[in-house]
Amino acid sequence: MNLVKYLYPLGSFYGWGLQLRNRLYNNGFFRSVRPPVFSVCIGNLALGGTGKTPLTEYLIQLFASNEIGVAVLSRGYKRKTTGFLQATPETRSEEIGDEAFQIHQKFPDIKVFVCESRVEGVYRLYGENPEIQIVLLDDAFQHRAIDANKNILVTRYDRLYVDDHYIPAGTLRDHKIRANDADIVVVSNCPSNLDVAEKNRITGKLRLLNNQKLFFTGIDYQPPVALFSDQPVDEITRCIAITGIAKPEKFIDYLKDQYDVIKHFDYPDHYDFAIEDIDQWKSRIGEDKSIAIVTTEKDASRLLQFEKDLIGISIIVIPITIHLYGDEKKFENFCMAWVKK
Repeated sequence: MNLVKYLYPLGSFYGWGLQLRNRLYNNGFFRSVRPPVFSVCIGNLALGGTGKTPLTEYLIQLFASNEIGVAVLSRGYKRKTTGFLQATPETRSEEIGDEAFQIHQKFPDIKVFVCESRVEGVYRLYGENPEIQIVLLDDAFQHRAIDANKNILVTRYDRLYVDDHYIPAGTLRDHKIRANDADIVVVSNCPSNLDVAEKNRITGKLRLLNNQKLFFTGIDYQPPVALFSDQPVDEITRCIAITGIAKPEKFIDYLKDQYDVIKHFDYPDHYDFAIEDIDQWKSRIGEDKSIAIVTTEKDASRLLQFEKDLIGISIIVIPITIHLYGDEKKFENFCMAWVKK
């Protein structure tokens, strides 16, 4: 039985609620605050798994390489702390959330902050760091209380927001019409064989405004690295896969091309690993130390605390980056124009 159709009425009620909320903001009943520093929001209309973090990392590299003082502000989803925090060399994943921690680990020279209130967070970070020229607001598109200077909306190739439904029938957490507030729309996780005809088909479906720019990105899997420095990487051929991300299918498909994947332990997005999970993996590996654990960057950030429990087992991480399909310079020039004015 297809239960989704029975959820459509609930999704409609949710959509009406979103429409009312957005009207109250649009009419000034609720106040939106423009940050004191130039801000770029990277967000989506759906629940998780659209590829915001790789795009945020791409923008960090772009601005930092052009000597633009850039910082990142995140909510710090599922962190075990509250309030405004800045990441430091001693910061742990559970203090700022796995995605913010991943960014902090990859870009230790970039200032990373977390705060439930984007408004409070951006005022505090800029007040304490006036040299910052641009703030990347991670996953803030649905937070109408903050009015970013520019908005980048990310939507997955395999589930465009125009084809999605409001929760619980679908994954939409904001009104579809909010896409009109985006300066850039990025279709993420595109297949490697994306061609001009497919780009044109999607462009027609999205029906963007004349002032909006559309780009397409794909994932590039990078060479494997050891989570703990003394572990072997190159000679590994067999593994168990550990994922706690929203949509692991593409990652697992990639792993199967690289390794003999004997087991996939699939957990919910942002899952908090426990010692019981570690024991289960060890039991599956047994005495065969030629079997490694292979996982994602985001999951790896939550495994660092278990280093002592994982002694003797190789933990391999597969980093990812994104590429734009033929439009790298156009995208970069467009973004750089924001801060060069």
